[in-house]
Amino acid sequence: MTETPPEQAPKRRRGRPRQDIGAAALNQDRPFVSSLARGMSILRAFQAEDRVLGTQALADRTGLHKTTVSRLVGTLTQLGYLRYMPEYGKYAVSNQVLTLGYAVMGRFGFGEMVRNRMEDIAQQGECVVALSVRDRLDMMFVELIRQPTANSLSLNVGSRIPMAESAPGRAFLFAADDAEREKLMEELADFHGNDWENTKKVELQSALDRMRRQGHSDSFGEWRGEHNAIGIPLHDPFTGDIYTLSVGGNAHNLSPERLRLEYLPKLFSAAQEIGSLGGGSF
Repeated sequence: MTETPPEQAPKRRRGRPRQDIGAAALNQDRPFVSSLARGMSILRAFQAEDRVLGTQALADRTGLHKTTVSRLVGTLTQLGYLRYMPEYGKYAVSNQVLTLGYAVMGRFGFGEMVRNRMEDIAQQGECVVALSVRDRLDMMFVELIRQPTANSLSLNVGSRIPMAESAPGRAFLFAADDAEREKLMEELADFHGNDWENTKKVELQSALDRMRRQGHSDSFGEWRGEHNAIGIPLHDPFTGDIYTLSVGGNAHNLSPERLRLEYLPKLFSAAQEIGSLGGGSF
């Protein structure tokens, strides 16, 4: 009999808001389908490092009742977005989920152009070039290109990094409209607790002020002490959705000066070229 591996403990964050599937219905003109929102919350609960998750872990991560989770994973499995793994008695995300992302990245040649520019930037040296999107209070990598010798901190496509401390997160916050930024700042305050007023808020506001002056975000040892990074926002030429394009790596190899001198011009050039896809600019 195959031994069932211990279920991964849910990753708890102090003050992290649960996935409030009802709040989004407020102040909206269109009907809100709670069952659909619950189903999406199940898919969002899976993280890059998760091989399989059971119903209890999914219930813990989403805040949904375990009975509700059982019904939802059954439906998602029938639709092909989850796959039941009988040897573990748990579920894994199916490759069908990828079809949703490719539909976005393939539009107007957006994904191909971004990847080409990322590869060009990565040729500069020992760095990691990442395309990210917001996932609640994190940024998630949807494309990642690295040199073999680059310090990647075990980051891969699907990995999440914190919004407040990272260059991609700060670039996103800067590019967000006032209403979204204000809402995110409130959620970050709740998430970080006492650390928010004591340090995090001041550091983040200082970072946003720097971006306003210099045109790019930065994080020099603030997320990880050995990691430096810079980033800029990109907008989908069709929908206007915000992505971020960033370059980072080992602080020993990538000083702030080198990042700005060698990599920043290529980031700006990539943003200009990608913006031309929709006839606009960034």
